[in-house]
Amino acid sequence: MRAEPGRPRVRAGSVAATALAAATALAAALALTGCSGADPADVAVTPTATGFGGQAPVDGSRNGIETVDGPTALRDVLRAVRSRSVVATGTVTELVPDPAAGNGTAAREGSGDTVPGRTIRFAYRGVPDDSSLRLTVGDVTLDARRRGDEVWVRGNRAFAERTGLDDATTGRVCVAAGSSALRTFAPFTTPEDLLQALLGADADVTLHPGAVTGSGKAARAQVVVASGSSPVGSLEVSAVGQPLPYSLRAADGTGTVSLSFSSWGADLGLADPDDVVDDC
Repeated sequence: MRAEPGRPRVRAGSVAATALAAATALAAALALTGCSGADPADVAVTPTATGFGGQAPVDGSRNGIETVDGPTALRDVLRAVRSRSVVATGTVTELVPDPAAGNGTAAREGSGDTVPGRTIRFAYRGVPDDSSLRLTVGDVTLDARRRGDEVWVRGNRAFAERTGLDDATTGRVCVAAGSSALRTFAPFTTPEDLLQALLGADADVTLHPGAVTGSGKAARAQVVVASGSSPVGSLEVSAVGQPLPYSLRAADGTGTVSLSFSSWGADLGLADPDDVVDDC
């Protein structure tokens, strides 16, 4: 019987509060805090163009995502993402006080020098129940192929030590999709879970739909992501058809988030699990 690894502790209060939950020996998280100030509802959003002030687009060609409030926008985006195939890639990087600066407290508060710290890199293809995922969390790497409720996973020695899956260093080991070995690395196992973690209620950020750029099928709505009274990033979603996301960029003095989404609805032709050493 394999031991249950501990669940990560998460520091709340940021656009990436859950994003680096696995980054420090599965125990701490990166927080993008922003500056405190006015109520989030009073954030002054200054996009390059404005929405329709709550009125539907006159030509009926757009989905109106720029006219709704933040919670409605997130709900609609998550619903659009839920069952569609996608290629998603991204990086989450922590910024830590520069040891050479000699003032760690000031750096953490955003007034001192910082340098890149721990990093998560991921590449996802597919739909939630038929997908491939490659993930690097600090010194941990894993490669997972999911079909239905079963996942064939392999990884490096650091992954094996944290999950108890010793054979995963020599090939793929089959585990249940809900196993503790994979829950440890949530929310990176599906795009919907990742967006919910970064932008949902627990992340302590607000969304402010506004600008629409481009035309025709290439029209994109820019949704400002704010923490407190400070804009910290932007979520770009389709302004035509389903409000599918295409990018999320966020940053402040404690870290950066960069996500890209493409090939929505495409047949990605995922291969069968290879190098299986412990099948289901």
